[in-house]
Amino acid sequence: MSFSNFIKNMFNTQDKKEIVKEDVVINNKQESEIIYSPLSGEVKKLSEVNDITFAEELMGKGIAIEPSKGQVFSPVKGEIAAFFVTKHAIALRTDNGAEILIHIGINTVALKGKHFVPHVNEGDRVNIGDLLVEFDIEAIKKEGYEVITSIVITNTDNYRDIKKTDSNKVLAKDMLMEVIS
Repeated sequence: MSFSNFIKNMFNTQDKKEIVKEDVVINNKQESEIIYSPLSGEVKKLSEVNDITFAEELMGKGIAIEPSKGQVFSPVKGEIAAFFVTKHAIALRTDNGAEILIHIGINTVALKGKHFVPHVNEGDRVNIGDLLVEFDIEAIKKEGYEVITSIVITNTDNYRDIKKTDSNKVLAKDMLMEVIS
């Protein structure tokens, strides 16, 4: 099953997005790939996310951010593999094969796209820093949902290690993670 079909089936919805990534090449062999922060905010461990799927890393290893601004930017250079119709989740595939899921909030799928404004579509090519989606933090919270955002490498098993930032706070486009082949 393809990555985008896996993601679509898991969330039982449709929509894709694209990502772009930057990598380090040593002797013509990719050794690592940098994943930049798609959001500004406070860095959290996935174990702090109030959703067992993310907290127990069932989707893969990653990090979470409690956003300070309702904007998600592309953390890599690549393609939008899936952008869910509910606009709360975006799957990206980098040119070097890293698969990243950005999931905005907890149970925000129930909002059915309300309070989310997409700026890209499934299949689009993106570069680091391209605006992917905007969301209204306060409106989502007023509806009773958390906005903590999980950023997960869904093909974690393809990598030897995933190094995460030591920072407590990040700005969009700061280095967030490094996937090491």
